[in-house]
Amino acid sequence: MTIALFAHTLVRKSERALKSAGLALRDGDYDTAVNRSYYAMFDIVRAALLRTGIAEDNMPRTHGGVNEAFWRSDPHLGAELSRMESLRIEADYTGVEIDPETAAGAVEKAELFVRTVRRVFNLDESFPDRDDKVSEPDIEREQSQARSIDVRSSWLEEERRQARENWLRLRKQMQ
Repeated sequence: MTIALFAHTLVRKSERALKSAGLALRDGDYDTAVNRSYYAMFDIVRAALLRTGIAEDNMPRTHGGVNEAFWRSDPHLGAELSRMESLRIEADYTGVEIDPETAAGAVEKAELFVRTVRRVFNLDESFPDRDDKVSEPDIEREQSQARSIDVRSSWLEEERRQARENWLRLRKQMQ
């Protein structure tokens, strides 16, 4: 699949997820509104990564991998994606129901995020129609990315540790 086709598919998926988030919010299904908001952001990020030159074959296959790769392109937007992922995990995997205000805020943030990423990464412009399976190595860029990964890894480790502590505290309170 070419970058253009795959990226445009991801942009369309992102738009559909935003629409679903809005419908779920209006229907009072706040957990689903958060879930679809996150996936709208996740899919647009994957399209942005393709735009930055990551080949489809090299696209990270996990949510954490996608977030980490995107964080390297834009730390501020990467942090927003990470926060929304945490909220989605809460909505999808805990006994806590998302309240209407939080869900409305998530949908609004996702809409703004998708618009911003589309603009920043020129996702409304046409992509070069090429089959980009292999990219040239860039030693300096790889070294810089390795340093970024070290910083990001320690931050992620701390985030995961805090999330685990919060989860255990929540489970204890629910018992």
